[in-house]
Amino acid sequence: MGRSFSFRVEKVIHKFRSSGLLQPAGISTSLLNTGQQWDFPNGWAPSQHIISEGIAKHESSEGKLLAEDIARRWLRTNYATFKITGQMHEKYNVEACGKIGGGGEYTPQTGFGWSNGVVLALLEEFGWPTNMPIDCK
Repeated sequence: MGRSFSFRVEKVIHKFRSSGLLQPAGISTSLLNTGQQWDFPNGWAPSQHIISEGIAKHESSEGKLLAEDIARRWLRTNYATFKITGQMHEKYNVEACGKIGGGGEYTPQTGFGWSNGVVLALLEEFGWPTNMPIDCK
């Protein structure tokens, strides 16, 4: 890949870091707090997966570290919430680890396939260091 492309990707990584979208438990779908399910503070599994996978494919060590960080935040909140509720959820509140998402026109769903699939995909791609606690810090 050319230098111009790498420069643009680095700019995107820096903009993303300062955007406010990256929260303690993952990536928020938006910065608008409207009470709707697709807005702050909710995070959805497909967004975590697509963004972390895309950033990880970039050649820079900064990109790979950011992708791992996103994956770990998301894995940690899924694990912590599962320990509390015994279920996987369709969305999570990314403001704090271990919180279920809310809002929207229906009761949040449990046992959600894309949440399960994304957790497995992130574990396959990034793993989890055996010396790193997985509970919320």
